Amino acid sequence: MNIVGIMVGMSLMASAAPMVTQMAIAPAEAAKRSENFGIAETAAVVFAATYEGTLDNPEDTDTCTSTPRVGVQNAYSVTCTHGTDKYVQSVTRAFRLAVPDKGANNGTGVATGRTFQYETPTRYSGHMCPTHDPWGVNGYNDQYYKVLNGACIPHDGWSQTAYQFSDPDAWLYDINNRNGWGEHPDYNSSDT
Repeated sequence: MNIVGIMVGMSLMASAAPMVTQMAIAPAEAAKRSENFGIAETAAVVFAATYEGTLDNPEDTDTCTSTPRVGVQNAYSVTCTHGTDKYVQSVTRAFRLAVPDKGANNGTGVATGRTFQYETPTRYSGHMCPTHDPWGVNGYNDQYYKVLNGACIPHDGWSQTAYQFSDPDAWLYDINNRNGWGEHPDYNSSDT
């Protein structure tokens, strides 16, 4: 090989070296970012799970900060960050605190005059009450409240149609305006 061929080959290698180096370390950088994302994701999930469905206001940690969500009562966003420099990864998750007990006035400040046999649950799970206990008051909620992360939803409150065609005089506890479906048409016209 002659000297010109050697010089051309070396100059091509010298110009390509930075690209080859970048390609060589790219998988390692991606792995580090992925690891930091996983740690931030885990922190966000743990933070949200700690406060989800509780009445406690969230307290920020070294890696996670929470902010109230605009327009939604008792809802928060948590942003957790992990890593340094160009390897920093952030994750944001949302969660909701438990809705405080509304009491006998249905949370409106206006007394309804209605009384119910049982206290209204502070939160519901995503499960319908079983047919043998349609309001969950005959032991079902006592047994499964913690497992299901809330009380079962009564048959009269399962859908908007069932809610609208139900009889408030037959309710075992107050489900008026459940899911924001509005006040039941017969709620204030009690026969009792």
